[in-house]
Amino acid sequence: MSETADDDWELIPPDGATEGLVAVIGLTSETLRASARQVASGDPASAPDMLAELREHKLLDNSDKSRMAKNYTKRTGEIDDIKKSMHSSDSDVDTYSSGTYGTSSTTYGELKQAKTDLQPILSAPAPAPDKKYLTPAAEAPLIKASLDTADKVHRLMDKASEDIREEARKISAATQNQYQGNGAMPAPLAQAQSSLSSPYLGPAPTQSYAPYTGSTTVDQAIDQALDALGITDPVARNYWKLGYRVLIERESGGDPNSTNNWDSNAAAGNSSVGLAQVIPTTFAANHVAGTSDNPKDPVANVAASMQYVMRRYDVSADGHDLQAKVQQADPMRSPKGY
Repeated sequence: MSETADDDWELIPPDGATEGLVAVIGLTSETLRASARQVASGDPASAPDMLAELREHKLLDNSDKSRMAKNYTKRTGEIDDIKKSMHSSDSDVDTYSSGTYGTSSTTYGELKQAKTDLQPILSAPAPAPDKKYLTPAAEAPLIKASLDTADKVHRLMDKASEDIREEARKISAATQNQYQGNGAMPAPLAQAQSSLSSPYLGPAPTQSYAPYTGSTTVDQAIDQALDALGITDPVARNYWKLGYRVLIERESGGDPNSTNNWDSNAAAGNSSVGLAQVIPTTFAANHVAGTSDNPKDPVANVAASMQYVMRRYDVSADGHDLQAKVQQADPMRSPKGY
């Protein structure tokens, strides 16, 4: 539900950079930006591999991952094509606050640090007073630093991908008993319910919404949200409960005061909040009559989220297709924003 601002990832080439160096630095910027969007989408495995792309175009020496082919300055068009391809491939990625918040926020911070570490290196050199451009010898370490950063980004995304897969495996294992018909609540969700039995006084909210201090459990919030929506059929309610237990665990870990403080929505004062991590504008557009106006209220938050998925994804009121249409509610698939 959020966007990653392009300007956050823009690297500034040094004065006197040749066209080839500008192209390489621009490609590294795009790698950082695209990776940030993918990690925010919950699908870091889809992040681009800049070095692999350069090798495929024979722009990178296979014997040394940090050495560009000697004629790279004459092939800036190919470098720009790679950049455009990377931008196009992730331009429609939906970003969100996921239940893998720890993985997402940590990796996002590491990407920002990689960019922060690289910029001073790129800014350091300047051409000789009587020269317009940097010499090849002066550009070589800048090329290496850019490629080393791209390599670091790829390793960060590999690790994030594995962490998210592991989270998906844990949730899948925890909810497996639901598919065996015994109806028992999975351990992580039972723990979440236990933690909600007493007031939660988390970090101060970034907006004017009061923290939720009640004792509504995850299942109670789902049940009361369904009541507010007028969904009374037991079979339908079970479909919704199975899906929303998973979605809530992934989105907030069962914390009604969970607030996303790291993405661009947060920077714009529109942070995702609550059990189902709903942004205030979405909450307002999908607010269910009879529920609280506070988006951190568990019942109001879950009800607005349910209303949203029915409107956006055409989920049936009986919930039979919830997990098929909203991947974040399906424990058999990896987490994905909704």
